[in-house]
Amino acid sequence: MLFDTDDADTLTMLWAVHALQNDRSEAAAKHLNFPPQAHTSSMDSPFAVFPWDIETLITLMSNTPKSVSPPWLRQPMNVREFNTVATLINFLRAADEYEAGDRVTVENVLREMHRIAHRTFAWQRGWANVPETYRSLFIYSQGLSGRYFEETYGLSIVDFYTVAFLYMSAFFQKPWTTAVNDLGFFNDIRDKVRPAERLLAADNLDARRESLNLLRRYEKSAGKRLPIIYRPSYLRMRPMLQFTTEGEPVFIAPLPTLLLHRATVGLYYDIIKGGTQVRNDAGARFEEYCRKSIKAHCPAFEVSPPVKYKFKGNSVETPDVILKLDGQVVAVMECKASKLTFEAQYAENPIEDAQNGYVQIAKAIFQMWRFFSHVRRQMVNFVIAEDAPAVVLTLDAWTLMSSDLRNAVIAEARRMVAEKEPEIIKEDQRPPVFCPLHELDHLLLVSSEQDLLDGMKAAIRPEYDGWALLNVRETVADRLPRQKRYAFDPAEFIGWWGELSKRDR
Repeated sequence: MLFDTDDADTLTMLWAVHALQNDRSEAAAKHLNFPPQAHTSSMDSPFAVFPWDIETLITLMSNTPKSVSPPWLRQPMNVREFNTVATLINFLRAADEYEAGDRVTVENVLREMHRIAHRTFAWQRGWANVPETYRSLFIYSQGLSGRYFEETYGLSIVDFYTVAFLYMSAFFQKPWTTAVNDLGFFNDIRDKVRPAERLLAADNLDARRESLNLLRRYEKSAGKRLPIIYRPSYLRMRPMLQFTTEGEPVFIAPLPTLLLHRATVGLYYDIIKGGTQVRNDAGARFEEYCRKSIKAHCPAFEVSPPVKYKFKGNSVETPDVILKLDGQVVAVMECKASKLTFEAQYAENPIEDAQNGYVQIAKAIFQMWRFFSHVRRQMVNFVIAEDAPAVVLTLDAWTLMSSDLRNAVIAEARRMVAEKEPEIIKEDQRPPVFCPLHELDHLLLVSSEQDLLDGMKAAIRPEYDGWALLNVRETVADRLPRQKRYAFDPAEFIGWWGELSKRDR
């Protein structure tokens, strides 16, 4: 079906079905015939077409050579009918089930849950929201990180986000657009549109070649064929595809919110190219954001940054975030700003294939255990509650849905103890709690200080092994009468954000 059908037609159909199920049925109806039941955003509906499946179909389309047969011998899809999409999705799921029959066993099924969660959870959270925007701009658009991006690409991160936002808004209304020229309210960034397009868009033929190269590289690294649903998506790198037939080029973004993914969480992959100083600058801002967010949303905590002290003639630091109540340490947190590699999300053995990343998580655990040990041995002066949890804060959900991965990381931390500081005894080795940054922010919005502590303390209990911290907190503590308002405003970085907010009011 993909082999015989023109890419532009396939992409228009997939754009339309995504629009249909994201409250844009009027725009979708111009390109797709569909039964009334297909106009739904419910994941429970038998008519639901999930965005991660659409992304997989686009990846398959890009990796599938096109037919060279004469037009009269081809059998292209009827791209105007919803039933065509349903058939594609059913084939995709059947192919996945067939492959899973050889891949998934009783012994490794929890690893499969880890991979499925990475494929689906981020889509369910989304990227077009205030917290994701503010967090990314706070961490990446300032200091050395922001300067490196601007010097490298010829525009600031704020300008890049603005152009991505403009294109996303255009693609919410229609599948195709020419280059944005009528900027209206945003006319002052006219000279930034082309540099931003170079980061957001790729010619479809180039995208096909790069997508296939990406697949071959990862399959060579894995030493085998990758499962059909776990193949790298070039749309994460270039969410707009360009076609040129007659006249000027036109663009399509079949999944428009990936434009904001590229301009928020996707910035990490630009920044890490800047070298150690730039990466460290972003890492320090990640730690600063964690402290700032906790204090803003749970003000009863005293939130302290790391303190340096001497140990065996060397300078060491306390954990990145120390939470106190009434002068007593009630929780410690260590921040690790590495993001998940493709291997860390989808490899059959992530600990081996993404070893460097998981070693950093183990190092965070070791550092908190060292702190508990040094306090116990009176090398640094703190009063710590006996049940104060040790929390690893990460940019990504490194151990998502997998107690197996968590146990492997803890085992690596214990190996570090034996090698580097065997004076750290079992009493110091408090079971760690794992929490990605987006989950921390959600927790803070729905929790009091005590709720947060209760959730973190309960998360180490055997019955919650492998659970997300947010789900543990929802189980052990009552909901707040009303969710808190997110404390920060992207207008702090984006001037037009505040102006548009005033217009809306």
